[in-house]
Amino acid sequence: MTSPKQTTLAITGVTGFLGGHMTLEALRRGYRVRGTLRSMKRADGVRSMLAAHLGDGAEATLARLTFHEADLLSPGGWVDIVTGCDAVLHVASPFPMNLPKDEQDIISPARQGLKHVFEACATAGVKRLVQTSSTVAIVYGHGKDKTAFDEQHWTQLDGGMLTPYIKSKTLAEQDLWMMAKQHPDMSVSAVNPGFILGPLLDSNDPGTSCDVVLKMMRGEFPGVPKLGYPTVDVRDVVDLHFAVLEDQHAAGQRFAAAAGTLPLQELAKTIKGAFPQEGRKVGTRSLPNGVVRAMAIVMKSVRGTLAELGYMPTVSSDLARKRYGWNPRSPQEAATATAQSIIDLDYIK
Repeated sequence: MTSPKQTTLAITGVTGFLGGHMTLEALRRGYRVRGTLRSMKRADGVRSMLAAHLGDGAEATLARLTFHEADLLSPGGWVDIVTGCDAVLHVASPFPMNLPKDEQDIISPARQGLKHVFEACATAGVKRLVQTSSTVAIVYGHGKDKTAFDEQHWTQLDGGMLTPYIKSKTLAEQDLWMMAKQHPDMSVSAVNPGFILGPLLDSNDPGTSCDVVLKMMRGEFPGVPKLGYPTVDVRDVVDLHFAVLEDQHAAGQRFAAAAGTLPLQELAKTIKGAFPQEGRKVGTRSLPNGVVRAMAIVMKSVRGTLAELGYMPTVSSDLARKRYGWNPRSPQEAATATAQSIIDLDYIK
């Protein structure tokens, strides 16, 4: 790729937690950015949020950003958006807190969105595409006895512990590599982050991952299930995306992004310990599985965790560490940064 100052980069899903951080970093690095969103009504809000974090010179920096309305479920407009782009970061994908009534409400946008973006890139001659996948496309369906994974592993869709979200990320990444084989002239890579925490950029929407911390701090959970997830700070996820994007030899590879597995009980204790006053409502006791199942009857957000109670997989990021010197913040630091931003943005009422 050419230098950032000469590169036009499309980023999908700029209104999301990761997409917002990705856009901010791209602008800081000097890229010209085309950001997609579902409605142009949100453009002014995103621009204001970015301006607040860019500080001095924000107006000149934001001159390199344009917004474009696009729908993951529709092919319309995608070719126009990516035409003239040197590369695309495909970040957008649904990640709801609650289980949907129809799993296709999550799976279809993930798969169709990738298809539309990829085909638009192929039509427009875009040479570089990096997709944001997930560690959930790596660790599930192998049974609870297998807990250690790396990029060579794939979630088994005929196995257990599968939710619509897990299926959506796995199927979409499988689609990615299938299409990549059909378009060898396009340099394609994937980044597979774990449970993403870190500082929120504004008070509009905490996103699904950070909403777990927010609910803890509001005292909505009496305790925590016996669960743990490969966890990573959003800023480190962004850094790895750009390392992969700017690596001319990363085509055909996937890169796991996880700093370590953080049990939810440790997450709760970290927040409570770091913020004795604001975290006073955080429940830190480990809940028996039976209690969690009873809670799921009335709490939709808990239902998606039932199949994996007691499961705490680990995902190695040695490939990224060795190749790029990627040295992520600890999961505890990511959790503390999330809680600090929740406090700073006055989320806790």
